[in-house]
Amino acid sequence: MEKLIYALLTAVMLFLGVLLSTLMGTFIGWVVGWFFGKTILGILAAIGISGFKMWQIGAFLGFVSGFFRTSVSFNRRKTAA
Repeated sequence: MEKLIYALLTAVMLFLGVLLSTLMGTFIGWVVGWFFGKTILGILAAIGISGFKMWQIGAFLGFVSGFFRTSVSFNRRKTAA
């Protein structure tokens, strides 16, 4: 039962993390679009990607990056030296 609770908590945290990173990517893409929108969209159009706004690109990148997180684990077992 305890493992099930941990698994559900992990799934909820993953979902919330991806949702938060998507929202942050949307906001950051919108802000970056104010300053560098024409430059970035021009470069993307030159390689054949057009029809998107900066906030959409930011949301996409935020969503994808939501699945790439660093996790650090420690081995707390004491070993004999």
